[in-house]
Amino acid sequence: MRLSKREVIAGFVLCIFAVCSAAAFSFAEETAFDKAAGAYAKKDFNTAAKYFREYVEKKPDPRAYYLLGYSLYKLKRHSEAVKYFREAFVLDPDLTPVPAK
Repeated sequence: MRLSKREVIAGFVLCIFAVCSAAAFSFAEETAFDKAAGAYAKKDFNTAAKYFREYVEKKPDPRAYYLLGYSLYKLKRHSEAVKYFREAFVLDPDLTPVPAK
């Protein structure tokens, strides 16, 4: 079976469109954790706390809870910070705090 020139061009265009769409989607997908870690590294603790809170609502991650607590601690919101530190250690009693990269 031979394809016409028109079918080959249409298939090629469709493939290019699929590849570009997939690449755009993968580059655009920055998680709340990535945003939070970036803000944390810049010492923008308000923004970091916002995104860490968003992240832990979807995925209870002990490291994210710890960093959320630490962000709140840096904002002098100590009683709120304790809540998140406790949650981090409830999820992982052996958690070793490590700074965000």
